[in-house]
Amino acid sequence: MRATTRPTRGARAAIAVTLLVVGATGDASGATTGATSAQAGCSDTTEIVTRCEWGADETIMTWAPEFYAAQKLTVHHTATSNGDVDPAATVRAIYRYQAVDLGFGDIGYQYLIDENGRVYEGRYSGDDSYPAHDPTGTKVVTAAHVAGSNSGNIGIALLGTLTSVDATIAARAALEQLLRELVTRHGISSQGASLYVNPVNGTTRDVANISGHRDWAATECPGGTFYAQLPAIREAVAGAPPPTDTAAPLISGVTAVVNNSNVSVRWNTDEASTTRVQYRRTGVATWTATALDNRLTIAHTVAIGGLARRTTYEYQVVSVDAAGNVATSTPVRTFKTA
Repeated sequence: MRATTRPTRGARAAIAVTLLVVGATGDASGATTGATSAQAGCSDTTEIVTRCEWGADETIMTWAPEFYAAQKLTVHHTATSNGDVDPAATVRAIYRYQAVDLGFGDIGYQYLIDENGRVYEGRYSGDDSYPAHDPTGTKVVTAAHVAGSNSGNIGIALLGTLTSVDATIAARAALEQLLRELVTRHGISSQGASLYVNPVNGTTRDVANISGHRDWAATECPGGTFYAQLPAIREAVAGAPPPTDTAAPLISGVTAVVNNSNVSVRWNTDEASTTRVQYRRTGVATWTATALDNRLTIAHTVAIGGLARRTTYEYQVVSVDAAGNVATSTPVRTFKTA
């Protein structure tokens, strides 16, 4: 749907807050269910996580899209929790806070990136195939991430707090790739600086073409540790893209330590990847999977409790790297509860 009204103009600055993570229906207890049901009804097949797929409640989107030529790209952090196990729910919470509580009428960023490197569609721009852009893909929708300097300024927010920790490898790679695509599309020099001219009111600002929120305003955003990486990010965007990763993680050191009806499964991978175990009683065809831990790490541990006593189980460990390559341990291993 397209909105027909927009909120009163005002300062549309992104504000770091403690967010209640809510589901697609606004139910704090149904965050994961809301995202899953939303994805099931979405027809999009692109890599980006669309508004439909992350479960945006379009009834609270009241800001009609406005499009202008892109001039700048501004990086933010959301100042939310690191190690987020349900980033889609966090995106929904940010959306509701900015659209409703702050009165923006929509989420304040054109794009968001989670710690696993997934890119989320932010600001509503229509139902075409160009997220954050007009139907031709040439002009960018105005969002609400830098007060007074939003039109023609693309806001990209990394989920998490990057004040004293850096972005994950996957998030940074996704950011660099997105920036590379956007500067190419809009003819912007990734390592340059130029005069930004607000197309709405004519105000100007001389900043780097790829900047941090703190370059525009008195704020910690995008976090001191990550902000220090912006020169290297600009350089990476200007260079050749990295080769495509098609190799699955290498799994090693798989062990299962049994304590009565509980087991702790541990393993290592040669690259940062996710954590999950699938297990079943011997002779049973169907696997049971533990909850996915989507934090990217090389040392993995999963605790499984409430198993049947004195029973033999088969198990495999599963890890997925930032590029989506899946590794499953072989052969199938076993453990027996006490």
